[in-house]
Amino acid sequence: MIKQSVLAVALALAFAAPAMAEVTISGSAEMDLMVGTNRAEGSGSGTQIYEEIAIVLNVDGKDKLDNGDTLSWRLAQKVATDYKYDSWGRREAWIGYEGSWGNLRFGNQFTDTYLTLDWPYGINGSGNLTSDFGALAVWTGQGMGGSIRYSSPSLSGLNLTAQYILGSYNADGSNADGWDLGLNGSWGGFNLNAGYQLLNNRALGANAVGNEPQVAFNITNNTAETQLYFVGARYNFGDFNVRGLWKGNKHEANGISLEYDQWLIGGGYSFGKNSINLSYQQVMDADVSGGARPGDRDSGLQQFAGVWNYSLSKNSIFFVQGRYHKYDSAVAPRMDGAVASKDNSFRLTVGTWTGF
Repeated sequence: MIKQSVLAVALALAFAAPAMAEVTISGSAEMDLMVGTNRAEGSGSGTQIYEEIAIVLNVDGKDKLDNGDTLSWRLAQKVATDYKYDSWGRREAWIGYEGSWGNLRFGNQFTDTYLTLDWPYGINGSGNLTSDFGALAVWTGQGMGGSIRYSSPSLSGLNLTAQYILGSYNADGSNADGWDLGLNGSWGGFNLNAGYQLLNNRALGANAVGNEPQVAFNITNNTAETQLYFVGARYNFGDFNVRGLWKGNKHEANGISLEYDQWLIGGGYSFGKNSINLSYQQVMDADVSGGARPGDRDSGLQQFAGVWNYSLSKNSIFFVQGRYHKYDSAVAPRMDGAVASKDNSFRLTVGTWTGF
């Protein structure tokens, strides 16, 4: 009888779910069919048709602790993009603790500067310049050693984020660590965002993000320092929205300093199941100090972007998106695979996005 009771208790403990613990699966699936002009990829050139399938899976866990705080974790993966995030945990793999004192996370996670510049500023086709371009690190996964991130509770609408990037050691023994800081304010329909990121001893050219222009100026070694700073504001009123952003970028290595600013202005209107959003961006000419050829460079570019979204359901949309880039000269960074000999490029994207 005693043996049967012990066995029953053991089985109950083995199969019982912990109180307040929960695991959820979420994510998104996007289909993009694109037509681009003045491209040069593979063996083709000129106008090309190509596609991208982006499926994101997030597995999240949460447990209520005895002291009232919450332990949470995330394991995330992006599927069907073989050039990045091709193993579980490379996209996100972190454990966090949250309470009235704020939120503290450890592990592979996105930097807050990237998340803010990607959304809500880099929406509707403009993100290739706001969040995938310049002197920033997107996330702290492969090759960056993970990070420790703290987010404060909201005080009178203000929130502070601070993130230390552990970095990884280069062959010369230097550590490619850094800091990521953010300040966010929200008061009704008005939002204000500011951020700063510093990366030390960065291996530019080897693990550069997006279309950084420093490679053209020989800033490509393991002792590069990069800085990024931005200020943005957004305002929603009725069915209208407007946003503006200024961002500064700086790269230093090999006795050369490269600095360039960029700015964006955009807005949109929603009506029924439809929404239309337009934006204009400009990357200013770079200023080079040191090296054999100091001075300004005719390296700027302009972008015009727009999108029409149509709601298919509460979770899915159909969209048509276009963006046009105009380059000041052959040394301007090229977007969307455009060739250096062309002074413009255009990309049209038709697709669907669904969240789950």
